[in-house]
Amino acid sequence: MKPIATERIIVREFRPSDLGEIYRILDVELKLIDSTHQDSSIAQRKKWLEWTVHGYEQNRILLNPPYGDHAIVLRDSLQLIGACGLVPVLAPLAKIPYYKYTADADDEEMNYPEVGLFIAVSTHYQCRGIAYEASKALIEVAFKGLKLKRIIGITDLYNNPSIAVLKRLGMRIEKLPEHKWMQVVGILENETGREKNYKLSG
Repeated sequence: MKPIATERIIVREFRPSDLGEIYRILDVELKLIDSTHQDSSIAQRKKWLEWTVHGYEQNRILLNPPYGDHAIVLRDSLQLIGACGLVPVLAPLAKIPYYKYTADADDEEMNYPEVGLFIAVSTHYQCRGIAYEASKALIEVAFKGLKLKRIIGITDLYNNPSIAVLKRLGMRIEKLPEHKWMQVVGILENETGREKNYKLSG
């Protein structure tokens, strides 16, 4: 994916030299662990970064969508402050009323594929609209570039800042309080007339 410049940030591909900063943000500050097979060591983050960087080229060669994590850097200083990306989602979405009645998902035991948003911003830059700005950039790619029908965002029930971002993006919010990891789902449809909301400056 080509770099995307917005008013305050640039979304670009990660580089090997980003290891120290992204380790500090994801593992030290945010303590993000997505799998029981993952730890918070810098060695594990280095493997992730190498896999992420190699993935860009392989996606291009195979003509795949630009899945994967990308760096969020400040436009004025180029300081790395977070990560974002379009990620594949495989989930029992028929448990959500929207999918059951609108997207013809009728089997709650089956997993349905979608494209989701991933955003992680340094604690020093949260609550400044950075996550919203990065999300808008990704939605621009998803809706205009990839012509996706919809995009979703998933978070937990008590992550109020993330829920606020999903709402600000205009997403429909569905809640499954008892689900282990899909407690809040935001859904945004690619509708004619809504595109004007996602024009980026810069």
